[in-house]
Amino acid sequence: MKLFFIFFNLFVFEYVSSQNYIDVLKVNFNSTPYAVFDSSESKTRVKEIFFDLTTPIKLNDKWSIITGCVFESIQAKLFASESEKTFCSTTLKIGFNKIVNDKYAFTFVLLPKIASNYKNIGNKDFQFGTLSLLKYKKNKQLSYKFGFYQNFELFGPLFVPMFGFYYLSPNKKLEANVFLPLQLDVNYKLSHRIFGGINFNGLIRTYHLTDINSSYKSTYLNRSTNDIYAYLKMNVNENISFQTKVGYSMARKFIVYGDGDGIAFALPATYIGDHRTPLNTKFSNGLLFQISFLYRIHLLD
Repeated sequence: MKLFFIFFNLFVFEYVSSQNYIDVLKVNFNSTPYAVFDSSESKTRVKEIFFDLTTPIKLNDKWSIITGCVFESIQAKLFASESEKTFCSTTLKIGFNKIVNDKYAFTFVLLPKIASNYKNIGNKDFQFGTLSLLKYKKNKQLSYKFGFYQNFELFGPLFVPMFGFYYLSPNKKLEANVFLPLQLDVNYKLSHRIFGGINFNGLIRTYHLTDINSSYKSTYLNRSTNDIYAYLKMNVNENISFQTKVGYSMARKFIVYGDGDGIAFALPATYIGDHRTPLNTKFSNGLLFQISFLYRIHLLD
């Protein structure tokens, strides 16, 4: 049995708490300095484009439909002796939010996904996940979140229970949005338009790879990262903001496995029945640089 932390990024982090806003559009551009492969002088950079659109549709005071999509494109070397490769994922968000009363709300989202290098797309390129969340609003400053996420990754099923909270200080300068083992964001208002903060993002994802090189016709990439950032955010107006982030990626893994080389199932911090054989070598941890664009809609209190 291998033990390690499984962190991942979901798509409804912003609108499942009691904050009075919804982040409708998020666009990130990530880049890293060169990282060195184990037992090699070969180097690679990791470049990523991330696009997240959320479009909730309010039906009445109790019910809302959740729709949207997420697209990511990552470019990096997977094998030390070969050129950089590009792999992507496209995820649809289809679900609903039900306000039970002034304290409780329930969210359920279907997350069908295509994750691959987009060559000869077939059944192995498709994945399917769900997210269920119960939200408890204690007051205008504090709320709690309890949830369960599952996805059928290419190594096998992943099951993750979650807990989090949202807090806004009475003077509205300190904000904390926590959803473990998923994400953490704490920021402080420095001036009318400038915020400083720290952010943690973790993820584990898999991508089907077709003809990744001449030796391997059908494989999959198991990507896991634990990234911590310090950032500055500038609000252009009440809806539009930009962020600049500098961070560090810990326990970064881009491991290729043979098609069908899987596990029994995964839970937080545990892979059950992991006897897989890596086909490539790891490259080192390192610095991260990110520029983000955010479009936010504020709601009535």
